[in-house]
This record gives sequence, C-alpha cells and structure tokens, in this order.
Amino acid sequence: MKKIDKIKSYCCIGLFYAVEEAEGGDEVIVKYTSSFRGESVWYVEVPDGSIGGNLISYCPWCGSKLSKTPYRVQGSEA
Repeated sequence: MKKIDKIKSYCCIGLFYAVEEAEGGDEVIVKYTSSFRGESVWYVEVPDGSIGGNLISYCPWCGSKLSKTPYRVQGSEA
C-alpha cells in the first residue's frame, strides 16, 4: 500500500502521523488497544506507557469522531 493511500485511510494527516510515524520524544503518539477493561479505545501514549486519563474519542487535530476499530491493520501492506 502506498503511503498516500495509508494517509487517506485516516481522518487527517495529523492523526496518521501520530499513529503511524511518531517515534516519541516530543511527538504525540496515539494508539489503539482492545485490551482496556474489555473495551476498544484510542489513547495518547504517555512516557511511562500507562493507560488512563489520556483516553480519547475525537481526533485531537481535526475533531472527527475516532473509528471504533483501527483505521488500518498495523503492518498491513494490502
């Protein structure tokens, strides 16, 4: 899958970058998990790796409601 197609699968380029490209440091990293109390959630990763208080339902950049599933399967090239 071409990078432009990956970007188009997200609500905006800001979320794409935070999920797919960010590596930490000063960058915001957004992740999806299905292991939080049996629910699937989006969250902003904090330096110590804990989940809590940083759960999000809307994109921090464009304000769109986040998908109830990952935008695409990580590592998927199809």
